[in-house]
Amino acid sequence: MNADPALALPRASHPSPSVRDLLWVVAAVTGIEFLETGMVTFAAAPIMGGLGIDARGFAMAWTVYGVGAIFMLYKHQWVVERIGYRNFILASLGVFALGALLCATAGGPGQFTLGRALQGAAGAPFFTAGRMQINRLAAAARFSGLLTFIGTLLGSAAIAPVLAAGLMAAGGWRAVFWVMLPLAAGLAAFLAPRLPRDTVAPEARSREHWGWLIGLVVAVFALQYSIQALQFSLFSAPRPVLATAAGAIVALSLFAARQWRREHPLIDYRRLFQQRYLLGILFYFCGYFLIGLGGFLMPILFQHGLGLDMGSTAWFLTGAMSCSVLAALAHASLARHWPRLRPFMLVGLALICVGNLWLGLSAGTGDWRALILPALLTGLALPLYMGPVAFGTFVRIDPAVFSHAYQVKNIVRQLGLSSAITSGSVLLEWRYAAHQAPGSAPGEWTTLLHDSLATASPTSAALVQACADAFTVGGALAGAIFLVVAVQRAFR
Repeated sequence: MNADPALALPRASHPSPSVRDLLWVVAAVTGIEFLETGMVTFAAAPIMGGLGIDARGFAMAWTVYGVGAIFMLYKHQWVVERIGYRNFILASLGVFALGALLCATAGGPGQFTLGRALQGAAGAPFFTAGRMQINRLAAAARFSGLLTFIGTLLGSAAIAPVLAAGLMAAGGWRAVFWVMLPLAAGLAAFLAPRLPRDTVAPEARSREHWGWLIGLVVAVFALQYSIQALQFSLFSAPRPVLATAAGAIVALSLFAARQWRREHPLIDYRRLFQQRYLLGILFYFCGYFLIGLGGFLMPILFQHGLGLDMGSTAWFLTGAMSCSVLAALAHASLARHWPRLRPFMLVGLALICVGNLWLGLSAGTGDWRALILPALLTGLALPLYMGPVAFGTFVRIDPAVFSHAYQVKNIVRQLGLSSAITSGSVLLEWRYAAHQAPGSAPGEWTTLLHDSLATASPTSAALVQACADAFTVGGALAGAIFLVVAVQRAFR
C-alpha cells in the first residue's frame, strides 16, 4: 500500500513554503475549530435560552455535531486521496461557514441542529490536517511545529470565552456564529496558495464503502442517542435504550470487521491493533471527556449559578485555560529531556481529581472566589495528563498509517466531547431536580438561562448544587483513571 498522502511532501512543481509559512499554516488550520467549539461551549446557556432548547435538545445538537464529525473523519483519507488537502480544506471552510450561517439565523432547534451537523462534518478535518502539516517541516523544525500546534489549539480554546463574551455583549449569542463567516473567508485566502494539492493514483486509493459508511453513521448516532437517553430512562424504561445501544455496538463491530478484511480500507485497523495504541485511545477518550465536562459546567456554574457577570466569567475561564497553555508548553519542553509518561500522567490525574472534588465541595459556599484555586489547578493539571498520552500513543505506529491513527484519535475526541456535553446536560437536569422541592419539572434549570446577557443571572442554590455534584462525578472519574494508569505497563 502506498504511503499516506497526508505524509507526502508537496510536488517539486509547487514552490516549497518557508518554515515560517508552514508554522502559520499549522496554526491557521488547527485553530478555527477549537475556537468555535470553545465559544459554543461557553455560550451554551445563552443559546439554550435564546432558542428555547431544553437539556435533551441541546445534548442532541452536540450528538449530531459529533456524528457529522465522525462521518467526515472516516472519509478524511478518501477525500484527500482524490482532491488533495488544498481543495479539501477550502471546501471544508465553505461548509463550516454555511453551518455557522444556519446556526446564526436559526429560529428553533431543527435548523440549529442542522447547522451544527454541517459544522461538525466540516470542522473535523482541521485538527488532523493541522497535525499532518507538521510532517511537511524539516526534521529540525518539527519541534517548533509541535509547539505551534499545541499552543494554537490550547490558545484558541483559552481566548474563546473572552471572545464569545465580547461578541455576545455586542450582538447576542448569534454573533458567535456570524463571526465565523469572515474568519473562514480570511483563512481560505491565506491557506489557498500554501496547502499541498497532491492526490493519489486511482489504483492506490481507498474504496468508497458508502453503504457501510451510512450504516456506521446510523450506528454511531444510535449509540450516542442511547448514552443520552439512558440517563433519562434508567429507572423508568431502560430496555429499549439498552437494546438500541447493543444493536449499535454490534453494527460498529461488523463495520470494523468488514474494514479489517479490505485491501484498501478507509482506516487500516490491522496495523493499528497494538496494545499501546489502543490503551492510548482509551486514555484520550477519558481526557477529552473531562475537558468537555469542565468546559460545559464552569460557565453555567459561575454565571447562572453564582451570579457572576458574563465578562468576569469569561476572563476567569480564560485565565484557567491560559494555565493549560503554559503547562502544555512546559511539559513539551521538559519531556525532551525527561521522556517519562506515567509519572506526568499520575500527577496530572491526581491534580484533576483534587481540583474537581475541590470544586464540588467549594461550590456550595456560594462564593465564586473560593473556586479560583481549584479551577486554576485543574487548568494546570489537564496538559500533564493529556501531553504524555499524546506523546506515547503514536510512537510505535507505522508512518504509512499515521494519518489513519490520527483519524481514529480524532473520532474518539469527538465521541469524548459529545458524550461529555450530553452527560453534563443530563447530570444537571437530574441533580437540579433532586435539589429542588418535590414536584419540580425535569429540565426546569434551563429557565434560568433566559436572563439578560448584560446583567448577572439570578443565583440558584439548586443549580449550584447540581454543578457541584457533576464536578464530584468528574473527580471520581479522574480517580478511577488514576488507578488504571498506575497499574498499566504500556505507558511508563
